[in-house]
Amino acid sequence: MNVKQFLTGFILMFGLQLVIAQDELNIDYKEIKQIVTNNDSEYYYPKLLKRFNAFDESLTLEEYALLYYGFSFQEDYLVNQPEEKKLSELIKKEDYEGLIAECEKILKTNPVSLKANEKMGYALFKLGKSEEEWKKYQNRFRGLRKAIAYSGNGLTCETSFKVIYISDEYNLLYDYFDVSKIYSQSLTNELCDKFVIEPSKYYQVNEVYFDISRKLIRQQELLDTNYD
Repeated sequence: MNVKQFLTGFILMFGLQLVIAQDELNIDYKEIKQIVTNNDSEYYYPKLLKRFNAFDESLTLEEYALLYYGFSFQEDYLVNQPEEKKLSELIKKEDYEGLIAECEKILKTNPVSLKANEKMGYALFKLGKSEEEWKKYQNRFRGLRKAIAYSGNGLTCETSFKVIYISDEYNLLYDYFDVSKIYSQSLTNELCDKFVIEPSKYYQVNEVYFDISRKLIRQQELLDTNYD
């Protein structure tokens, strides 16, 4: 079984609290910041993260969205985070023990890393670990990615999919929507990444937009802090 076969999944449909037309989550960064930074909230980020790290199977799609987008308001976001490029190299070498160690290092500072959660599950699977052990990482990966997939429809900048990492754009395009070819990528309105793609069975248009505003804002905040 290869990586793509391992990752192939399905979308579960169930009721949501934060839902709008066409089953899209309403991602309001101002509201998310208020929720995850409120010590008295049941969705205070350390509380949510504790459940996430305990592989709590009761986490809802709304809570996965708060975990993913809420991470962009944590101190570790965009700082002190290991590079993920090494993961692909370790997979090519079939060094699954090394892959696990590298994923663990990434997840310590970036628990919502799609790639680290995905590859952690894959490495455990390839080493013959129990389904219970590898599937809990696969489920976390799918929960986080599903939150991104439900954050918009990607048809315009105003209705774009929202991501906090550029690499997550490619994960959604290649692995979730099974896009075979990207022709170009450009920044529009200083807010969105616009991709011109080969339409796929699961995304039958030739343009898709991603909102990367949180990353851009955080980068500017870090620059301003360093300048001061």
